[in-house]
Amino acid sequence: MRSLELHRIAFATLVLLALPCAGAPTAEEPPVFGTDVSLVLVPVFAVDQRGQAVRGLRAEDFTIQEDGRRAEIVSFRYVDTTELDEVEDLRRAPAARRRFLLLFDLSFTSVGGLNRARRAAGAFVRTSLAESDLAAVATFDVNRGLRLVANFSDDRALLAHAVDSLGVPSLSKISDPLALAADLQITDIAAAGPGAATEVPQVLLDSVAAVAVRQMRAADREQYRSQIERAAGSLALLARGLRNVAGRKQVVYFSAGFDSRLFVGEEGYERQQSSTAIAEGRLWEVDGQSRYGDTRIRGLFKDAAESLARSDAVVHTLDVTGFGEDSSISRATPLISPGAGATMAVRESVSGRESLNFIAAETGGRFYKDANDLKPVLDEMLEMTSRYYVLGFQPRGEKVPGSYHKIKVKLARKGVNLSHRPGYFERESGPGVPVLQRTFDAAQLIVTGLGDNQIAFEGLCLPFPRPGELQALGVVLQVLKPALAWQAGQELAVEVYGYVVDEKGSVLDHLAQFARIDPARADPDGSRAGLSFQGVFNVPPGRYTIRLLLRDHKTGASGVKFLDVTVPTYDAKVAFVLPPVVADDPGRWVSMDLGAGRAEGIPQPYPFQIDGRPFVPRASFEVRPGEAERLVLISFEPSILGDPAADVEIRSSLTGKDGRPAPAGRLRIEHVHRELAGRRTYVFSYTPEALAAGDYTLRIAFGESGALAQSFALLRVRAGS
Repeated sequence: MRSLELHRIAFATLVLLALPCAGAPTAEEPPVFGTDVSLVLVPVFAVDQRGQAVRGLRAEDFTIQEDGRRAEIVSFRYVDTTELDEVEDLRRAPAARRRFLLLFDLSFTSVGGLNRARRAAGAFVRTSLAESDLAAVATFDVNRGLRLVANFSDDRALLAHAVDSLGVPSLSKISDPLALAADLQITDIAAAGPGAATEVPQVLLDSVAAVAVRQMRAADREQYRSQIERAAGSLALLARGLRNVAGRKQVVYFSAGFDSRLFVGEEGYERQQSSTAIAEGRLWEVDGQSRYGDTRIRGLFKDAAESLARSDAVVHTLDVTGFGEDSSISRATPLISPGAGATMAVRESVSGRESLNFIAAETGGRFYKDANDLKPVLDEMLEMTSRYYVLGFQPRGEKVPGSYHKIKVKLARKGVNLSHRPGYFERESGPGVPVLQRTFDAAQLIVTGLGDNQIAFEGLCLPFPRPGELQALGVVLQVLKPALAWQAGQELAVEVYGYVVDEKGSVLDHLAQFARIDPARADPDGSRAGLSFQGVFNVPPGRYTIRLLLRDHKTGASGVKFLDVTVPTYDAKVAFVLPPVVADDPGRWVSMDLGAGRAEGIPQPYPFQIDGRPFVPRASFEVRPGEAERLVLISFEPSILGDPAADVEIRSSLTGKDGRPAPAGRLRIEHVHRELAGRRTYVFSYTPEALAAGDYTLRIAFGESGALAQSFALLRVRAGS
């Protein structure tokens, strides 16, 4: 289960309030399923005989079974993604959100078809998706296999850029390892509008054309079969990766398909020619796999389709060749070329339509063909998936990581067809989990907070004003050794990710760091408390959620934390104060800088400084009774010159959670550092009284030259050692 800590920071003239609210998950937080399952959520699509969504069903109309045993339905809701007033509720229930994965086939697709697909997909992610929808973008080609370009996100600018570039290195600005952020200004994409993807970039054109030409000239039939086997393998890999992604995944596969004779065998003219050759004894002219279909390839795609269905993924295949278009470039050399007398119907049977229809049918999706304009097709898909029910039940099966549990839902009403996931997997962890699955799982934690929050850590994020459009956000992430596999002689590999997400869901800046630590060298005497990562975001003024993720690279265990912060507009005439932080002993932590995200070329001055020298702030304001701490409080008073010789007045008070005053402790000022741009850094010595363990509100009021400022912070008193 996850635990999110919200730090809400509100600014006013010379007054700042910073009261983090920690605690157990609230009732509004979405349930999860995994090795510590509390609730399994099952999206169920109910349609009548005309294919229209059936409304008005109640929980008592459904029955659900897990592994053949009846389960009690403990939660139920009807979802209509077209209702705007449900957007916020859906965002708090990740399993109820729709997810679309746009998969572009770069090897079995014509250039014209690719252009048509990008055009429709670009409009789809910019203007058609509901506000609560999540989408991802991926590509497949026979050389590099399946590649994730953009992870499941509601960042429309990121998705539009992913569709435009399709991950081509010279075009893509997506450098984030989790594919959740792009190094671009949001206005670059947002201003482009729905018709931005009008032309295929030449570098992408050349890449697709090179694959098509090579296939057309290939004489080795086995090479073509191996390419199709790679496509089946990529679909199987995708199925494994999507295993823990919540909710139903609608995979939209843009392709021209493969030689259909490998699925259904020869038909029409070709079958007649083969029959004649057999009758006349010319058996060497007959290819058995072409005549009867390749059972191996058909089996590979059938297995991949079954894996996708078990991961609650439905594949909708879109034939991008369009009506009446010559699709010869979109397929490889036919295994046996049709003769000159072959009809158009025969040549169509050699095309990829049967293969696309097979993939869609095996996963419960739909096959769309003869559409020169794909936008109406995508709109129909949106309408078809816009209304559904979400049933929740408490599992009773054995919780073995990686194990699979079957689900069956029935409805006590005739004439209604149900579609739902056939089961669910228990979550896995460890080195055996594929990279793609880890990437999807980590992104789901970042985007929705849904998943296994196994590693506890603390996070701190404070704004530091400066002239210019972009303001600095100092971020600190600290994790204690007991939360990690910290053992002498065993190298530790840690991944850290940080994202600044605005109120519309767009990522404005990001940081990422991969660190390898040898505990024997980093902590030879065992005195270090753990790891401390420091970094700087650069964002315009606004309200943001800072999303932090820490993951053990070897075990796959992860932890996530969300911090809410408001970045004020810089104003030389307006002063404000940051909350006090504890300046830790620098030898207490193994400290590392977080790598730069998208803000390349922008100076990254370290904001946590005392008189120009950096210090390590403690990410949580935790103290113990009777133990002296060094507090640092930073204020910005650019328009107040002040008198350097003036006395500084200081007062403090402490309030318990019940609102009653408590002994504040001894607070003594040590230094006041007056710096450029009106920055003041106050260094205090603070010794808390003998207080009961718990959370308190610390208020510090101070002033000089007649000005008064107040700062508030959450003080956590821990039991004495």
